[in-house]
Amino acid sequence: MKNEGILYGVSVGPGDPELITVKALKTISACTYISFIDPGKNQKAVAFEIARAALPEIEQKKQIRLTIPMTADKDIMHIHQAKAFDTIAGHLNEGANVSFITLGDVSVYSSFGYLRKLARAAGFETRMISGVPSFCAAAAALDIDLALGEQDFHIFCAPEAGLDDFLALKGTRIFMKGPSKIPRIIKKIKEKRLDAGLVSNCGMKNELVVKSLQEYDAESDLGYYSLIIVKGDEA
Repeated sequence: MKNEGILYGVSVGPGDPELITVKALKTISACTYISFIDPGKNQKAVAFEIARAALPEIEQKKQIRLTIPMTADKDIMHIHQAKAFDTIAGHLNEGANVSFITLGDVSVYSSFGYLRKLARAAGFETRMISGVPSFCAAAAALDIDLALGEQDFHIFCAPEAGLDDFLALKGTRIFMKGPSKIPRIIKKIKEKRLDAGLVSNCGMKNELVVKSLQEYDAESDLGYYSLIIVKGDEA
């Protein structure tokens, strides 16, 4: 590893600023720069807003705003990831520590994973600061257990195919990401009369908690930060 700055992946939790860990706040405070994805187009940088609510003084911290669009085109995504890392690397080369903040937990569907690989390939040290993942916070909002005893639980990235097979699995099944696919999943859950709940924008001001999807009809209004939990058999 180079004897230069360290790149930290810092989890800020699913949305409620009170769910950010003390370690995450200390890491952000200690780093010279705070970096995050800026969606542009007058949209708020959600991870930054959550962190700012918990630690208002980050307003004074040097910021690295990154552009990494949400796209299924992997070539375009890799180009933007490389550009984002090049920006960060310039500051790491100067000996500055950089914290990249991300929603939920840094190890689950986070853009930091790609930046971490680029950083390590370039010889920089990276560290990950864990946090509360969205599906755990959603389970708490629904007041349900994800697993008891020897129960399994499964996480799916809103699949296009194989949905019947996934829903037939024993244990708890969690479907996250891909809001355009969620209405189809809800429809299938209703057809099978499964016990399932939904949480959208968990911990945010516009949070939606649906404890029974059998009684929910407004599937088309769900946003990106939505997930479904299909309950498993009682242990």
